[in-house]
Amino acid sequence: MKTMQRLRVGLIGLASVFLLVMLAAVFVHMAGGDQPDANSAAAVNAAVPSDPLADLGVAPGNPDQAEDAAAPVAPKAKPRAPTH
Repeated sequence: MKTMQRLRVGLIGLASVFLLVMLAAVFVHMAGGDQPDANSAAAVNAAVPSDPLADLGVAPGNPDQAEDAAAPVAPKAKPRAPTH
């Protein structure tokens, strides 16, 4: 009997939190909080580069810059003198 009461209280708590969140979402939507203004949308679009990989010089199909960015080759080690 006590287990059923605890289960019922827990489910009522979850349902009340869910309804509270949904009610808050309705009020925020009615207040216009979800609609960005035109100035902020234009600023975001202007700040985003058109092709970020090309700006970094790592775009595929660009062989000139790919050769320049190759990893440096390590110098060869000198041979050791044999020890007897």
